[in-house]
Amino acid sequence: MRIRVGGRDDVPVILAFGDEAVAWMNARGNTQQWGTAAWTSLDKRREAFLERADGGGMRVLEDEDGTALGVMVISEQRQPYVPEAEERELYVNFLIISRAHAGRGIGRLLIERAKQEAAERGIDLLRVDCWAGEDGNLVKVYERYGFVRVKEFTVAEAGDWPGMLLAMRLSELPEGERPEGERPGAGS
Repeated sequence: MRIRVGGRDDVPVILAFGDEAVAWMNARGNTQQWGTAAWTSLDKRREAFLERADGGGMRVLEDEDGTALGVMVISEQRQPYVPEAEERELYVNFLIISRAHAGRGIGRLLIERAKQEAAERGIDLLRVDCWAGEDGNLVKVYERYGFVRVKEFTVAEAGDWPGMLLAMRLSELPEGERPEGERPGAGS
């Protein structure tokens, strides 16, 4: 497997992953997280991902034959609905895995890449937010990746969407889990 920088050509793959995720969530009774509409039918979704692709932070994890397995978008810009950090940060703005390849550690590999890129930039703080409904199942996934809960929030514009802000400090990771890079804070 390898992780490469993504771009506009990857947007159809992201939308297809979104379609898979919506169908899977809806089959389990979860219609609040990402709604019920197929992402491939939503021009607003397509435009949002084209904009994200232009930002340079898209990372695509592929298998040996070039098949995309998961996508992450990182940036030094937080989501507008979470509180601003008091320091420079790397924010995981989006993470999705193909349902066909779930359970293979793809999400963990992408988060490891985010940690590495934060270290290379001299950033100590990595943050992410996620949907906190359904007994916090997704929150627990990020906790297994090493994030800790920071703050619950609700996005009123999204129908009172329940969310959780999580964070990870590279400097607080056990010695063997710290990525190589600049000393945290050196690039601030």
